Amino acid sequence: VLPGQRIPVDSLVISGTSTVDESMLTGEAVPVVKEVGSTVTGCTVNGHGSLRIRATRVGADTALAQIMKLVEDAQTCKAP
Repeated sequence: VLPGQRIPVDSLVISGTSTVDESMLTGEAVPVVKEVGSTVTGCTVNGHGSLRIRATRVGADTALAQIMKLVEDAQTCKAP
């Protein structure tokens, strides 16, 4: 994943070091350092370094897909 690119799927970093902007998921404004062995979440943005990643979850198994499902479920439920 090159600098400035979105991380495509939930993955494990297998080489490289960078910062990742996870504000879309966490709301945290400060980028998080990622290095070999770190997990990265799909749709977050890679910072200044390059990362080589191995996909760990794709499709409906990704963190973003699970969040979307929870929101959809919450919208269809009535409040007590």
